[in-house]
Amino acid sequence: MNKEIIFLYLMIFPWSGVSGQALSGIPENRENINSSGVIIHVDPRIDRMIERLIAANKGKQGVDGYRIQIFFNSGPEARDEANRLKAKILSDYPGVPVYIIFQSPFYKVRIGDFRTKNDALGTYYSLKRKFPSAYIVKDIIRLPDLRNK
Repeated sequence: MNKEIIFLYLMIFPWSGVSGQALSGIPENRENINSSGVIIHVDPRIDRMIERLIAANKGKQGVDGYRIQIFFNSGPEARDEANRLKAKILSDYPGVPVYIIFQSPFYKVRIGDFRTKNDALGTYYSLKRKFPSAYIVKDIIRLPDLRNK
């Protein structure tokens, strides 16, 4: 009997005219009416949060993804070694993007633009034989231009 009363209460309460927003102190919402006549209450904080997210993403020059780092060093020969590795990778793996990154005082050589870590694993295992110190890192990657394909 008690379970039936609780179930009935839970079914009726959302339809009673009591608004959770009126009780919580959330600022007044704007209303949108869609084509079916349903009123949608939109919290203005959501619009501000979306605007901040869009502004933050405009500053990025790509999207979050993964690359394989095969070189990390500093010193007088680090730049030359990074360039040698880049040339070797470009000749051994044509079509795979290679990046030399300088973050003072270190030079890094990273390979690929992988959307997920799982995408990077195949290339990683192939490179691990030649470069035992290789590992997968999070990075901002460039997405391929799909318009020309």
